[in-house]
Amino acid sequence: NNHLLFITYYFNNISVFGLNTFRFIKHDTLPTKIGIIFHCFVSNSENGQEQEMMKTNKQNDKMLLFCKSTGLAIKYNEDNNIFQFHQLPVSDNVAPLHKCAYVCINDTILFFGGCISFTSKSVRKYSIRENKWIIFQNNLPIQLCHCVAVLNEEDNDIHIIGGRDNEKNI
Repeated sequence: NNHLLFITYYFNNISVFGLNTFRFIKHDTLPTKIGIIFHCFVSNSENGQEQEMMKTNKQNDKMLLFCKSTGLAIKYNEDNNIFQFHQLPVSDNVAPLHKCAYVCINDTILFFGGCISFTSKSVRKYSIRENKWIIFQNNLPIQLCHCVAVLNEEDNDIHIIGGRDNEKNI
């Protein structure tokens, strides 16, 4: 019902706020050993197979979080006020998943660029339904990190805005 706001923040925190009541509802600790910062955090409630589940149980909110080598499926049960966390695979050849742009389209998350010790030109895809990673052979024309991607749903264009290259040029 779009009445909850989920916020993830450093080091490994997640909090829920009620947008109708303007009240804090719940805090929990993400099961990670790394600090969550410059990460991908998306709702999974509007994605294909999840829609049918959401129709029968509207009290569960499902989210995905990716940061560096960490992947988490996060489920929040509003009735019981509890989080459930499940590890998702993130292979070494998919990294870097830090400081990259991303968009969620249906059951797919697309990742553009990113950096850990180097800045990447790569475009990666995570299929939510198949729980599978793909690295595209075609790359971005430049190395890019610290950027954001926006999906224009009218014509299915993705706009990548901002960022820095490998020499830290804006």
